[in-house]
Amino acid sequence: MNCTRVQDSFIDYQDGSLPADESAALRAHLASCPTCQREWAALQEMTRKLDALPAAEPGPRLRENFYAMLETHQRAVDAPSPFALARGRIDRFFAALLPAQPALQFAFSLALLLGGLLAGQHYLAPKAVVAVPDESAKAELAALKAQVNSMGQLVTYSLLQQQSTGDRLQTVLAKMDLKTPDRKVLTDLVGALAFDPSINVRLSAVEALAQHADDSLVRAGVLSVLTRERAPLVQVAMIELLAGARDPAAQPVFEKLSRDEAADKNVRDAARRALAVLRLPAPPAATLPQNVHPALT
Repeated sequence: MNCTRVQDSFIDYQDGSLPADESAALRAHLASCPTCQREWAALQEMTRKLDALPAAEPGPRLRENFYAMLETHQRAVDAPSPFALARGRIDRFFAALLPAQPALQFAFSLALLLGGLLAGQHYLAPKAVVAVPDESAKAELAALKAQVNSMGQLVTYSLLQQQSTGDRLQTVLAKMDLKTPDRKVLTDLVGALAFDPSINVRLSAVEALAQHADDSLVRAGVLSVLTRERAPLVQVAMIELLAGARDPAAQPVFEKLSRDEAADKNVRDAARRALAVLRLPAPPAATLPQNVHPALT
């Protein structure tokens, strides 16, 4: 086994899911390779730090306010978002369009980036015979800029896969400590949640994003990733984040997961609990302390 394959197998080896013959080959390589020994030690250190993180505790008034909310607000189930169907179709379209392999993501994103730039030069070039209204030109330029930024993010995520698991985990943990992250930091965390091959990195990204679940960008990104995630641990963590944020747009996804017999039992149970939370009356804006969200019980 070469170093790249050994390091890519660290997570499976740590979880005990690596086949016996590959585990033996990994141990043999690890015994004689200083580089892989350092990467393995870094992964173990990051895992130890994650395990040592204190569990989040609800505020002292959370239970009191919760029961007060139940007594004073009894109303019908929140209506599903009128944009839920369109959002689901868009998510399915991009899930089918974007390849799963990092190398193909990188090539695909570069091709789209170049195509967008060429299209912009062709269609947005000034023409003497056509007068384009200022507002229309501004809208087209904004759309092109958004496309270029999106392609740039895909390139960033693809290049990120070239780093070791320990380095990527360290990056997420560093962003977890930021109290007021900017849009780029939140977008990078959503990107790690969507594209990183390591379950540990994705779980850490969910934990970091949970601190900012009141941000619509965070909720929309997590909901989009939830529809394509296949690891039960990560799915449950994302369900709990969206339920704690009481995002009504997540209700159709929770209903689908709760009825999906192919899904893991823990995921189905988490989706049912989340639906129960969404069906509760929403608390008044001043009831809960800032940045505190009801947790699944």
